[in-house]
Amino acid sequence: MSLTIYSNVDHSVAGGVRELLRSRGLLWDLISKDLRARYRNAVMGFVWAVLQPILMMLILYVVFGKIFGGRFAVTGGDDHPYELMLLTALIFWQFFASAFSRATVSLIDNADLIKKVYFPRELIPIASMGNSIVNLAIGLLVLIGMYSYHDHPVGIGVVWAGLVFVVQCALLIGLALLCSSLNVRFRDVGYAVEVGLMMGFYATPIFYSTDALRIAAGNYPAVLTLYALNPMVGIVSAYRTALLGNEFPPMSELGWPTICALGILIVGAFVFRRMSPTIADHL
Repeated sequence: MSLTIYSNVDHSVAGGVRELLRSRGLLWDLISKDLRARYRNAVMGFVWAVLQPILMMLILYVVFGKIFGGRFAVTGGDDHPYELMLLTALIFWQFFASAFSRATVSLIDNADLIKKVYFPRELIPIASMGNSIVNLAIGLLVLIGMYSYHDHPVGIGVVWAGLVFVVQCALLIGLALLCSSLNVRFRDVGYAVEVGLMMGFYATPIFYSTDALRIAAGNYPAVLTLYALNPMVGIVSAYRTALLGNEFPPMSELGWPTICALGILIVGAFVFRRMSPTIADHL
């Protein structure tokens, strides 16, 4: 793996973007290194990359789709099979949660590399998401198989889902840059992220629909307002609209997540660049 040392470092956000573009090869090297290291001592190696997302899907499908009989879905208002609603949301939540968690601690995990030589520090949290992207790709193959089993056509919705994915990635990169840099200075951030993701699983419409929640919590408008502030609510709902309905997600679903994603991406990039010069000193 080759590293490039920069003598005159521009610590502005624009300078960070230029450095990332110049370091595309290094980004791929870091992703490859992370994937190899993750499964190096595992007997089944990369087979675990296939098993992990599939087993998680099967567990939730059995619990919420079979044992509870899909009662969390809206009855009479949605003719899509419950397992498709569940899996469509689950694979994108798994991608978000695993990538966010790994990115938050990525700078600490790569402290030795960071202390040895200078390179754009942003590469570390971004590269740490590579393993999650592999799992997402595997999850999508499983989802396509489920769609085929239920004779559900996948049409123009794939394009709309791609747009939702861009919004989700912008949100994820912004959070990764923000929390990974803060976690170097304040190690409590890593624990807070883990707790937040655990709560976020239930505060995101994964094994239930947003319509079901509105019906159940109709007498608590303040709860619904607070719930809607979670950008993953709109993102997951938009994925369902795109892939299950083959429709372009309405602004009621994608508008707020897009605003959040852009805002957090700007703030995350700014904070990371400001803290970048002293990251090695705190590791």
